[in-house]
Amino acid sequence: MSTFPEFLRSLNDDPLRALINSRPDAFFPTPPSVGSLATRLGLPGSVARALRQLTAADLAVLEKLTDAGAELDPVDAREFGDTGHLRELALVFGPDDSIRISPGTLSALPPGWRVTDTLLPGAAEALETLPARERKVLDTLAASGGVGTTAAAAPDADPDAPVAKLLAHGLLVRVNANTVRLPRPVRDAMRGTTPRVFPLEPPTADTVDQAAVDETATAQGLDAVRQMRQLIMSLMDTPVALNKDGTVGVRAETNLEKQLGFSPRLLVATGEAAGLIGRGNVDDEDVLAATRDALTWLDATLSDQWAILLAGWVASPWRVDTSAKLLDDDTHAPALRTARTTILRHAGDMDRILFYAPLESVGFSDQLIGTVIAEAEFVGALANGAQSTPLSVLLDGGDTAAATTELVPASVSTLIAQADMTVLAPGPLEPAMAGFIERIADLESPGLASVWRISEASVRRGLDSGLTAPEVHDWLSDHVMGEVPQAMTFLIDDTARHHGAIRAGEAFSYIRSEDPALIATAAERLKLRVLAPTVAVSDLPLAKLMAALRNAGMQPTAEDSQGIALNMAPEPSLVAPTPSTLPRQSKVSAEQVEQIVAKLRSDDSTDTGSGDAFETLRAAARARRHVVVGFVDKQGRGQTLTVLPLSVTAGQVDALDEAKDRVVRIALPRVTKVVLA
Repeated sequence: MSTFPEFLRSLNDDPLRALINSRPDAFFPTPPSVGSLATRLGLPGSVARALRQLTAADLAVLEKLTDAGAELDPVDAREFGDTGHLRELALVFGPDDSIRISPGTLSALPPGWRVTDTLLPGAAEALETLPARERKVLDTLAASGGVGTTAAAAPDADPDAPVAKLLAHGLLVRVNANTVRLPRPVRDAMRGTTPRVFPLEPPTADTVDQAAVDETATAQGLDAVRQMRQLIMSLMDTPVALNKDGTVGVRAETNLEKQLGFSPRLLVATGEAAGLIGRGNVDDEDVLAATRDALTWLDATLSDQWAILLAGWVASPWRVDTSAKLLDDDTHAPALRTARTTILRHAGDMDRILFYAPLESVGFSDQLIGTVIAEAEFVGALANGAQSTPLSVLLDGGDTAAATTELVPASVSTLIAQADMTVLAPGPLEPAMAGFIERIADLESPGLASVWRISEASVRRGLDSGLTAPEVHDWLSDHVMGEVPQAMTFLIDDTARHHGAIRAGEAFSYIRSEDPALIATAAERLKLRVLAPTVAVSDLPLAKLMAALRNAGMQPTAEDSQGIALNMAPEPSLVAPTPSTLPRQSKVSAEQVEQIVAKLRSDDSTDTGSGDAFETLRAAARARRHVVVGFVDKQGRGQTLTVLPLSVTAGQVDALDEAKDRVVRIALPRVTKVVLA
């Protein structure tokens, strides 16, 4: 077989089925002919997706084939290594003793990038002390794709020339007598990054204690759920005003962090992606607020809450490891989702990432990998350097909620109150129970078993939210094992005794108190009308009067017309959710595979595909091979030239006509034939 379309026609059914499953993007819609399929398989986007499936070992074999000239001529590759995966993806074709690289394969690789490049000893030190002339040569090559043509590359060239010195230091590689290449590690060092060494053998897999991993991940995941619940409750009570550009201001973020006691950055990004937090207009103001879906999430089981949080984080397109403001457009990076899943599939292990995803890892900075690992540990995706079971299920497209249900222990309904004003929860708390204790106590020790501390400030927070002392006593009596410590009971009663000294009602609204001084102070601060030493009225509705009194530093309690205390917690301001999803991978059913095979088998056309001349020119430019080019000039006359292609870009080819010592530029649509000289 001499051409790529002929190779595709010769495929048996099983290899063709394997190709359809490994490169489905080239088969939808079903190609009308084998020639059309050959063209699709050579398109840059399709080839790039196939190349991302290669390991470092596969790329090393591909580089050996390239060096042997397999892009233009068949070569014997029986001692180059395993070519099976390359052949399965149709990146090479032909038997091992006469194999060729498929059209478009090398064009889709990053320019000048090679997995087998290494930094020679002393090269890094030499790079730091380079004279300006030699550094300029490297900068020029780095900006032009990494490959250059020069007479100074010959072994007998002037040893004092900049190129010769760079070759001697190992900062350039001689391709042939006229061509040099900038190695990948040198380019990395020039950019200030540590050159990476790609392992060519699969890293040894460490033994994983999955039970221990899941236990740690579950504890951390449920703590993330607790923090998300607190954030949502805070936003339901008081949405955060946004800047004009839709970002969360630095001051607003700082205030929110002080209120919550932890940084909200990752939770806001995760909540937005999960559809629990959103941006919208409430009362003619753009705010960050809880969504309607957040109400459903708050009522869900702990295991479902964790599953939703985990899926939201994996699908989040937001970066929070920069100094940019929250939800800034500059931090919106949809491609981050693919990078995150790749890092997670290998549990953040750098050696595994470099071997199994070498091309993808080109865009992974050390900061990005470290950030993904830290965030994954926070939400319970990774623990002890390994994937948690729910993450593995999520990445495989399974039922994440079922996996979290298996791990989350049964919730407890009994607490242990201690004399030091702490309350021990010996296991996870259901959302309703956790929501109540969060109103009257502060978390002191998180985990599957948690410790909460009751203080005057925490009790006052609960009373401000609408609770009464009897309700707190009753709740503790119902949920605490044995007797509630007297010190705890006294603290609650003492705090409640001073809470609500001012009684507010509706006139539009009114306030009353047994203490005339409090009435006088409130009337002065809020411009109220005093009807009696112990009563004043306001034009504000009761809810706004309550808020104004609290803002004035007082602790009012609302009451109805009968003097019975009311729960005046405001209705939450909600916005529409905007959840994110992971990019979907194309999957082909067995039935579709058979239909495609039958369609291609019925093709009896002579179509051989398009783009052979174009790919031959690009291959010749890479290999520095002369070609005979037939083309039609501007006057419509046929011309033939033997040239050395220099570059093939933007619909034209620049080539060196050595016979006349000139560079000619030919528009690709005018090219009629290309043959290797």
